[in-house]
Amino acid sequence: MYIKVLSFVFVGFLISSCSVSMQYPNWYLVGGEDSNYLYGVGSSSNLQDAKFEALNDMASQISLSIESDINISKEHSNDHFSSAVSSNIGVNINDVELDSLEYPQIDEIGNVFFVQARIKKEIVISKLNSNIDIYTTDIRNILNSIKYSNCRTLSPKHRYKLSLFMSKINLYAKQIKALNGKIINQALIDDVNLVLQNQPLAHYASFAQGGKTADYSLIQTAIANEYNKFFHIQKADSDIYYIENRYNISRGINKISISLHTSIKDCSNNIVFDTSIEASQDSRDINIALDRLKAQLYKKINSWIEN
Repeated sequence: MYIKVLSFVFVGFLISSCSVSMQYPNWYLVGGEDSNYLYGVGSSSNLQDAKFEALNDMASQISLSIESDINISKEHSNDHFSSAVSSNIGVNINDVELDSLEYPQIDEIGNVFFVQARIKKEIVISKLNSNIDIYTTDIRNILNSIKYSNCRTLSPKHRYKLSLFMSKINLYAKQIKALNGKIINQALIDDVNLVLQNQPLAHYASFAQGGKTADYSLIQTAIANEYNKFFHIQKADSDIYYIENRYNISRGINKISISLHTSIKDCSNNIVFDTSIEASQDSRDINIALDRLKAQLYKKINSWIEN
């Protein structure tokens, strides 16, 4: 135990000695002077790694403002250095370009390179707005599709795609605001966020073929519960989506089968989703067969929405 204590003391002494002897340039621990720039500092025994650390520090300035885990991934290719800012949700934004970066301070002290990197905020803001602009055509196409469907509601497919685009756009928008910049497509973003506040609406009807009356309410409830995950079910209305189900229950001595044909129509009476599924169970317990039917239906609807 005595030897271990001495070891910890010795290591602690070495760390303390190194930190005391570490020398920094006068500018290193001072923030950038020009508010029009985004600054970062880094140090390493290798100049390129010191530059990378400076870029990582630069990205963290945005990260701290928007509470997002932003990191810089570095690549070396033919001795050239490039970088890309990457967020924790997998969005890549090539904000920091080699020809846009400046290194106003580079010092070497005791075989350690100290680097200050900077980039004009307006360059980063412009790039972020360009990244948002990439999605605007697709978003407008979806909004037009909602408009020309003659429905007063969006479909789950519309909602899913808009949400997917907005998950990326909202991150860029937060970064722009963190840099006190102006979002060029703010009006479109506001429109989409307003649309996404609405739940897809649909009227629901079912028709039974065969089986016992006692089974109908069980099947009706099971199917309705699955559709409730994607639509808000309403009374009959020609301005919302229409869901039609036709199911058949077949019972044997020790077997039960449920077949279902379901379709979704838009307000122009166009079929947008159509499928047939069947679930069987080697027992007379309808609930087990229903669980299988629900799982298949959910998977089919979800696949339609995401494709």
